Amino acid sequence: MRIRTHTFVTLDGYVSTPDGRPIQLLLPGFPGATAYGLPEFLASCEAVLMGRTTFLPALEAPNWPWTQPVFVLTSRSLPEGTPDHVTTAPTAAALVEAMAAAGVTGDVHLVGGPRTMQAFCEIGALAEVGLLVMPRIQGGGVPLAPPGTEPLSLTLRSTRTFPDGVIEARYTP
Repeated sequence: MRIRTHTFVTLDGYVSTPDGRPIQLLLPGFPGATAYGLPEFLASCEAVLMGRTTFLPALEAPNWPWTQPVFVLTSRSLPEGTPDHVTTAPTAAALVEAMAAAGVTGDVHLVGGPRTMQAFCEIGALAEVGLLVMPRIQGGGVPLAPPGTEPLSLTLRSTRTFPDGVIEARYTP
């Protein structure tokens, strides 16, 4: 199992706006899941994992965004209307065990925010950090690395650019 991210971030390190909106929504004409390598990335992933903060807005989406099994890092019950193929666990290690018990052996898309990324990084389960760096200085919001995050050295594995100036960089810890 390889847990991987595909996360948008501004040049100054923010992944969402001060009010919690994903930073990529600020890209002019953002096309959603049809661009920036996301279709290919999602096609390679057999499961999705995230924290509760990322999961809850998905319940309100007009269409459920995932066809893969979904795993949510949370210690609280999920609300009514949660699809049947959603599994929860209170710790990153327990969620990795749940994914393994469900037969997940391939790539897993870590959709969650910085705290969820940090939780999987702390147990050595984050295999790849994929960043889509936007040509934007945000000046505030939710940072990629929450305060108190331990330093993490990364090795650059690949890059590519998009016509609007977004740069994709893939790293391994």
